[in-house]
Amino acid sequence: MNHRLLHRAIALSLGALLAFAGTVAADSAPADGETAVGIQKVANLGQVAPGAVRSVDIRFVLTCVGTTHLDPGQTVTFGVDSAVAPEGGAILSVTDGTVGPLSPTWPADGTACPVAGQTFAAGTPSVVTVRAPMAPGPYTYSLRYHRSVEPFGVNDPTAINGSSAIEIVLVVNTPPSLTLPIAAMAGTIEANTAGGWTADWAGLGATDAEDVPDPAATCAPVAGTVLSLGTTSVTCGVTDGGGLSESASFDVTVADTAAPTLGTVPGDQSLTTGDPTGTTLTYTPPTATDVADADPVVDCLPASGSHVSVGTTTVTCTATDDSGNAAQATFAANVTYVQPHVATARWGEPIAGFESAFSANRGRTIPVKVELLWTASCGTTGKRT
Repeated sequence: MNHRLLHRAIALSLGALLAFAGTVAADSAPADGETAVGIQKVANLGQVAPGAVRSVDIRFVLTCVGTTHLDPGQTVTFGVDSAVAPEGGAILSVTDGTVGPLSPTWPADGTACPVAGQTFAAGTPSVVTVRAPMAPGPYTYSLRYHRSVEPFGVNDPTAINGSSAIEIVLVVNTPPSLTLPIAAMAGTIEANTAGGWTADWAGLGATDAEDVPDPAATCAPVAGTVLSLGTTSVTCGVTDGGGLSESASFDVTVADTAAPTLGTVPGDQSLTTGDPTGTTLTYTPPTATDVADADPVVDCLPASGSHVSVGTTTVTCTATDDSGNAAQATFAANVTYVQPHVATARWGEPIAGFESAFSANRGRTIPVKVELLWTASCGTTGKRT
């Protein structure tokens, strides 16, 4: 220092420019008068995993106070004086930090600070590396720095005094706990819609010791997705506020084991025929519906339009879905043979006989007599002239 100048006082305040990934600016405040012990600041590392190792940059800011100052070109070095780690944690290393060399524009001794609270922050940070405890919870690391000035003058102890302190806080974060949906343990699931099963992740949840409220778990495919028949792999996961994740996968097997439902099946039919070989059967085949198959196939045997024999014929209608499930229903076609009426005709006198035609001379008058003969289906006979 220049020892001919008046007694000088300069306050040193500690500001935290915190670094979790790089250096982040934080407030700094001037000390009061000539004591200049610095204002305690807090470096917050947020949530970390159990046993995690993290580093933080602690920067120092020199604040101009009063009329007694350090000299341009001087550098203040901050070395750790004391360090306290929480139980289970550790302060692995602390490097020295500096402020300076002070610029030529720094206020001269005996002059007031040109700007109230003028600061100088150029220098190197103190890098503090800590290890987090394994148990969950909030933790605090406390450090106090001593200071030295280079080059040192005989009056420098009155220009800056005291020490600077910092607290580093963190929260040990534990991974969330994931609860898989009920479907994960269901084995084979019955199809409930066309083509498969609508994903329902009832029972899915997550808890976390540090997060309030608990983080939300999700699955892919998402709920509401139609999972096709067969096996689909599902992955569920959750991430907490500290970035820790938990995930699990399971298979969902969707099957269609339910038979289709036949619509209205024709009732039994009673038919009569004069053909001793039978008759033609006509009917409207039933339709069918199915949960998983939008268009099940319906076949009836004998088919409508088939020739069926005299007697009872059983018609079987079968509905089959894409998975091979089938439903059947039957109805009877009862065919009765009814012998038709048989009738013949013959000429009476004077022609007589069964000829279908006869010849006569032109202009001749011929009396015509026709005799009808018949046999009914019940076997009775008759005649009429």
